[in-house]
Amino acid sequence: MPGPKGWNVVHVLPLLIEIPTGLILGLVQVINKILALPFNFAALPDPRKDFSSVLKDARQWKKLIDSEITLGRSNTPFLKGISTCTYQDSGSFHCPNSHWAKWEEKVLPEENRSGKSANIFELYKTKEGRDLLIDRLLEMGLDAYRFSIEWSHIEPQEGQWNEADLQIYLNLCKHLRDRGITPMITLHHFSEPHWFHEKGSFENEANIEAFISFALKVVPTLTQIYKGKPLVEYFCTINEPNVEAFSRFIRGAFSPGLTMNFTRAAHFLKGAFKAHSLVYERLKKIIPTSVQIGIVHQYLRFIPTNPLLYPLTFYLNRIMNEASFTYFSTGKFEFKIPFVRISDEKMPTPKTDFVGLQYYVRPRLGLLGSTSDYGQMTQMPFCEDPEGLYEAIIETHKAYKVPVIVTENGISTHDNDQRARYLSRALYAAQRAQEVIGESNLLGYFQWSLSDNFEWDMGMKPQAFGAYTVDGKLKVGSKITQVI
Repeated sequence: MPGPKGWNVVHVLPLLIEIPTGLILGLVQVINKILALPFNFAALPDPRKDFSSVLKDARQWKKLIDSEITLGRSNTPFLKGISTCTYQDSGSFHCPNSHWAKWEEKVLPEENRSGKSANIFELYKTKEGRDLLIDRLLEMGLDAYRFSIEWSHIEPQEGQWNEADLQIYLNLCKHLRDRGITPMITLHHFSEPHWFHEKGSFENEANIEAFISFALKVVPTLTQIYKGKPLVEYFCTINEPNVEAFSRFIRGAFSPGLTMNFTRAAHFLKGAFKAHSLVYERLKKIIPTSVQIGIVHQYLRFIPTNPLLYPLTFYLNRIMNEASFTYFSTGKFEFKIPFVRISDEKMPTPKTDFVGLQYYVRPRLGLLGSTSDYGQMTQMPFCEDPEGLYEAIIETHKAYKVPVIVTENGISTHDNDQRARYLSRALYAAQRAQEVIGESNLLGYFQWSLSDNFEWDMGMKPQAFGAYTVDGKLKVGSKITQVI
């Protein structure tokens, strides 16, 4: 009897190798751990000389507490900023045409929905509001602000352009520049127009042209020459396509809320990569040469704390990191886990001027869920893991082979001392990574986030990433001004 359409020995043979791969590598890791036990009691290298010792044992931070942070103090341009996302900081009230406005009504209780969130978009509309926003940035000693252009503002219905909202973003960028703040813009930050979502988003490659049209509408307007140079010189095309593919089709947390549908996740990810590369290609023909276009990757490496979890974390890491790394290092798309093998060698040539790196944690998974070795747990809940930023920067630069800008890094906590500790250590880890990859290959650091805001499927509370609370009060523990 013939098998399913398209299923033959060519597909089966690789799977016969891939299915046990995780189990075999898990066994190897168990053996390595056992063999390493006698050496775990030996003194680790001085972390001042070898920072990797902190990756092996977070208690090594005690030797680095007083170390000075010198990022951004050299002659190499370095962006010192903070990030936000329009849907997250302004909510469904200001973004009613986003697909998220409908999705959160389905999955969140009314009291935990976004509403106006921190109401930041309202500040964008007036000079007084923009001044208030910029005053807060300057209070923290920052010189850059990353935010998203909400696509559903600009094109609420397919082919219908909202020039008034585009003008609001244009005025914001001019005001930022006037006061010495470099704007960085994200074109797609998890939120998209409901009409685009209903057509299949990036999963349906026929939709890519719609995203290109949006980019061609927005980017030339925002790269007009202003006071001798392009108004905006940094653009991120798509925010964390790896996380979005996982959240939409594997974890089931984002619309359409599917679980364990690895095939659809792979097609979404492939479409997002193709959209980035085609947008890059089209824009570079019409915008000033100094304008930089990048894509954003969240570095997630899952660490098992129980040998039984080695196969799970092996394949999670394949999905979350390796698919992205493979495309941008080789030009080939590969998504390989047991029973799902999707590859494409005819992808557009991957091009990017920089990679926006987002890093929060390398999740440590135990049989009962997320756990911690020595670090304190956070509100997410994940453990504190600032040292992982060192690994994330080095590995991401190695794969993408372009300069890195840390476009998001932060911690969700209501403990101001914990926030200050995490940020100081993360910045130190970034500095040590910069020593490895070269000063010119780490071009900026952006904290997440400007304010406490809507955290997608988790809602408004209890997450607390903000340098400011929703009511506008500065959190004493946000000491980014002291460490950058």
